[in-house]
Amino acid sequence: MGSQTRRGAAAARSMPLDAFLGGAPKALGIVLAVCFVVTVGVIDHLTGPGASLAPFYLMPVALVTWNAGRAWGLSIAGLSAVATRLADANAQAGSVVVPSWNAVVWFAVLAFVVWILSALRDTVRRQRLQIAEETELSDDLRTQNDIKNTLLHAVSHDLKGPLAGILGAMQTIRRAEKLKLTEVEMEDLYGVIEQAGKKAARLVDDLLDLDRLRRGQLQPEREMTDVGALADRISTELAPLAGHPVRVESDPVMVDIDPGKVERIVENLLNNAARHTPQGTPVRVLINERPDGVTLVVEDEGPGVPNELKDEIFEPFRQGESARGGVGIGLSLVYRFARLHGGDAHVEDRTGGGARFVVNLPGQTAHVPQAAPLHAV
Repeated sequence: MGSQTRRGAAAARSMPLDAFLGGAPKALGIVLAVCFVVTVGVIDHLTGPGASLAPFYLMPVALVTWNAGRAWGLSIAGLSAVATRLADANAQAGSVVVPSWNAVVWFAVLAFVVWILSALRDTVRRQRLQIAEETELSDDLRTQNDIKNTLLHAVSHDLKGPLAGILGAMQTIRRAEKLKLTEVEMEDLYGVIEQAGKKAARLVDDLLDLDRLRRGQLQPEREMTDVGALADRISTELAPLAGHPVRVESDPVMVDIDPGKVERIVENLLNNAARHTPQGTPVRVLINERPDGVTLVVEDEGPGVPNELKDEIFEPFRQGESARGGVGIGLSLVYRFARLHGGDAHVEDRTGGGARFVVNLPGQTAHVPQAAPLHAV
């Protein structure tokens, strides 16, 4: 931590120098430096021995060294030495040794300035690069820590529900004889256990799939699939959709996709609609044929997605304020499963209000004898 602080202090000290010398484009800086040297040389030549303008050559040498590097700095230093030689030759007519010696000494001084400035510039840039890398690493660690905390909070909350349901149902079943439970009541308890187990298993599967996708360990297992029929089946089986009128409309088409992954896409989009909309809000599923595959659309009439969240909503552990439950990875998997097929996913505003999620699934298509069934609940 101390070394990083010292590097930050060094970079901070270099800021005035960088502000004074830096920022000029390389070519422009070289041209300006040459013009400056020539101008100072002419003035020095005209003023005669009364005053020396040699120190003014430091400015173009420093400017070029900082912006264009050591080689160009030495070039401008050489040009400055030549200018001082010509000026001294005019001032000391008939002498050759003194002006030449003065030019050599002045070039050595300017070369030393070039070396100091180029070394300082390289040091400052290395320090800034290190600070930028450390800052990026620190930001990544902070983000990962935030994600970890969010994940632990969300997962613990979402796992508590299914586990509490399973434990409560099992405790009731153990007392079945004492409570004189009927067969129907027992079946209801078994159903609670089954649904809670499925929910917990799906949460674990989502987390594992998200990790496998990050590692590039998942590949689509394609087969010709009627996506309309698949969506219709899921809409009738998904428990969170109870109380939401659902309508599925599909073109008569089959497409070469991974049915398991697309089933997860449909399920996550429908679950998302159920979590973000009030009971009784209708949901519509559309499957439209395209020349290179199909487009899957899920629309709802809820509050919609704010513009500032439209890009972030497909990132892991990001949820809208109206979400009820979930850990914020369902839409992330939607996007990544779509990308796995070579497609994409985005959200837009639905005409009349609500959200419209659009997923493009490329693949070879074939027509089916009749349209996929229309389902309304």
